[in-house]
Amino acid sequence: MYNTTKQLVSITPIPQQTRTYKPISHEQLIDLTLESIGKAGFELDAESYSSAREGNVANGRYRIKNVNDSEMQLQIGWQNSYDKSISLKFVIGTHIFICKNGTVFGDIGAFKKKHTGTVQEFTPSAISEYIKRSGDMFARMQKERDQMKEIELTKRLKAELVGRMFMEDEFIQSTQLNIIKKEIENPSFNYECPDSMWELYNHVTHSLKQTHPSFWMTNHIKAHNFFVNASGILVPNTEIHVPNPNEPLQLELNYLDTNELEDLTLEN
Repeated sequence: MYNTTKQLVSITPIPQQTRTYKPISHEQLIDLTLESIGKAGFELDAESYSSAREGNVANGRYRIKNVNDSEMQLQIGWQNSYDKSISLKFVIGTHIFICKNGTVFGDIGAFKKKHTGTVQEFTPSAISEYIKRSGDMFARMQKERDQMKEIELTKRLKAELVGRMFMEDEFIQSTQLNIIKKEIENPSFNYECPDSMWELYNHVTHSLKQTHPSFWMTNHIKAHNFFVNASGILVPNTEIHVPNPNEPLQLELNYLDTNELEDLTLEN
């Protein structure tokens, strides 16, 4: 729906620089990312782009061939804008082979930078260092995935979790809610861990595939934070109690603060 080509992203006219506004071009981000991937010893498998608002908001995603396992591979991504609607963001995630879902890490490694001050000097070195560390981040995601596979979910607990995503965290909308419900009832893919937290995670990321480019990255970060915290992975001494269907539902979840990722209003 929002997919586009590297060429169209690259030729989008960049706005004029001012005393307080320092734009970074989409084309520069593409070149810096591809160069840093090569310098880090990674092998590019595929690259994809999406845009909105006549190219003023764009996302780039890069799948790494030689950092993978049997289920997923490393994915590097950035988000940028020319209309001051969102800050420059750079994230590490994964690409799930079976369903082609993307995931985005929310609490480790991700950085954002307003288009002000020293952003133009800061960005090249930050991207290079960030990509160098992405292999370690992939290893952490593997651990999180394996832990999610061990958490069995009842129908009631799935409803509790999805309801919190929709009503409290609000990173899924009614369209995604319907997709998730259909996937729970009749999964489109076999993740080989039925009724697990990992299966539900993939149902949710599947529903986010058509998210507007302006919110794609933020919503994926929120989703990842939600599931990691719900799994008790990042919360010391916290375990999820999985009730049987006849027990009253008693579930308290802790969430990482993702408000800083909602920086959609930038200084002029």
